[in-house]
Amino acid sequence: MGNDLRISAVIPTYNRGRIVGRAIESALAQKLAPSEIIVVDDGSVDNTRSVVESYGQVVRYVSQSNRGVSAARNLGVREAKCEWIAFLDSDDYWVWDHLSRMERAIRATQGAAALYFADLQASEGQGGRRYWSACGFEIDGEWEFKQDAGEWALMRIQPMMLQASLLSRRVYWEVGGLPEQLRTREDTFLFFKLGLLYPACAVKGCGTVMNSDDGIRLTKVYDGRSLVYCDATISLYRELLDSLNDISPERRQILTESLGCSYYGRARLLLRRKDYWSAIRNLATACRVSPSIVVKEARGSLARRLFRTTGESPVSRKRFVHNRNV
Repeated sequence: MGNDLRISAVIPTYNRGRIVGRAIESALAQKLAPSEIIVVDDGSVDNTRSVVESYGQVVRYVSQSNRGVSAARNLGVREAKCEWIAFLDSDDYWVWDHLSRMERAIRATQGAAALYFADLQASEGQGGRRYWSACGFEIDGEWEFKQDAGEWALMRIQPMMLQASLLSRRVYWEVGGLPEQLRTREDTFLFFKLGLLYPACAVKGCGTVMNSDDGIRLTKVYDGRSLVYCDATISLYRELLDSLNDISPERRQILTESLGCSYYGRARLLLRRKDYWSAIRNLATACRVSPSIVVKEARGSLARRLFRTTGESPVSRKRFVHNRNV
């Protein structure tokens, strides 16, 4: 690799004029400064523009009508001029040596990975917990490179999050960028494609501190009990199965079982809402996609019901809906 490793920092934001400056300043304070900082305003109606423009030419302000965080990130990558993209959410901030540690890993691996990702932690006011510990993920040494990163992508909770990741701009577009049609789980979809198709590298240490100063995160609006979340999960698994032709039969089976489990989960949600016909249709689809998973899920539900009734320990089971972010 050449000596001039260039990084574009991309910060999407929406109505965060009060706090976006903290994210910008953490990018400006990096030991290894990014070559450019792009703030993408997703249609804010507060003072976001004036706050960003107060930094002058060191920060580039780009705006669009309100189209969502995926569209904002995609616009930022289109505007970027560098080979590496570092995402940061506007309510978070980078640890001062985040980019320098990522750069060392890129040089040590000769830039062979499409994705480099570090750990995150909650702010002290939110307990300070590390994200990798919640995932059950750890590495030995300063970094760990995997030519086949599918094992990481298929973890129940993926250990990578966009605001602590560096991505190859070229590969980002090779996989289609972030899917703008998904209202949630768009990052999960992207990490599936990157992990199952390209090498990845985990970089030890915390890169980003996560905050929720305004009470809502752009990337976490819908919880797992919403139909929006269920529909996005079904959509991402269907798209992966349709588009990933070169993955192993074992991994295809995991994705198929996850799709079946997603339909089963949607059926249970509809049943609780007393939409019985829709629940039956989703259950029938789950049986068609992966009958074995429906049997396992039904047994698990029965075991949990018995546990609540009798107090006896429920049987253990394997969950097939992978890759949520916490």
